[in-house]
Amino acid sequence: MATYAIGDVQGCADSLAALVQRLSFRPQRDRLWFVGDLVNRGPKSAEVLRMIRAAGPSAQVVLGNHDFHLLAMASGARPVQASDTVSALLDEPDAQELIDWLRQQPLC
Repeated sequence: MATYAIGDVQGCADSLAALVQRLSFRPQRDRLWFVGDLVNRGPKSAEVLRMIRAAGPSAQVVLGNHDFHLLAMASGARPVQASDTVSALLDEPDAQELIDWLRQQPLC
């Protein structure tokens, strides 16, 4: 069994997929720990959340400041700015499911 820590994915789903493949990750055997900032900057934040959520219990998440920013925008606590790269995620058909899943992840 191997355990990998991955930080600052930042919405880069293609890079994450390549890394997981390079690690020869096997969900029934290995564990992935994501240590914050799953979203933002990269163009595929929603895809990153889908990938990690699909990994089920083999992936553990600790939220980062970019993840908090997304949750704040989704709840209306922060206004959505045109410059926010995660704002497109809020328009995805499964946005509410992804937000609900993200809200359930631990703070530390």
